Amino acid sequence: MEDVGATAEEVITKLVHTVHGENGDYDKIDLTTGQIRKFLTAVNSLTSKIEVYKAQNEKFEKLPENFVMEIKYLKVKIAYQAGRDKNKTVKNFVKESKLFECIDKIGDSLTEYENFARYIEALVAYHKFYGGKD
Repeated sequence: MEDVGATAEEVITKLVHTVHGENGDYDKIDLTTGQIRKFLTAVNSLTSKIEVYKAQNEKFEKLPENFVMEIKYLKVKIAYQAGRDKNKTVKNFVKESKLFECIDKIGDSLTEYENFARYIEALVAYHKFYGGKD
């Protein structure tokens, strides 16, 4: 993924729809931060662990197996959140953002994980920018 910011913005703008309200049209995103909070927390927690590992092990390119397994488990966490959502908003988000494909692409690559983590940050930032609810 080359430009994570542009890709994230494109994903979020696809999820925005115009609502015709009493005060005129306005944009709305049905996805709330709360719906994906556990997933975001898991990514941030894993990123913190990887940063500590990086500080203790200066030169490495491949992630240890325990981190690879945690990365794979992220897929389970977002699948659970998508499955809980009766309105399919999270499922649409997962599909548009290609989160499963992004997670699968990481493998044991530190660089791919760091790109993924930045992508998640960008998705959250553009979600908020385009009117996403907390």
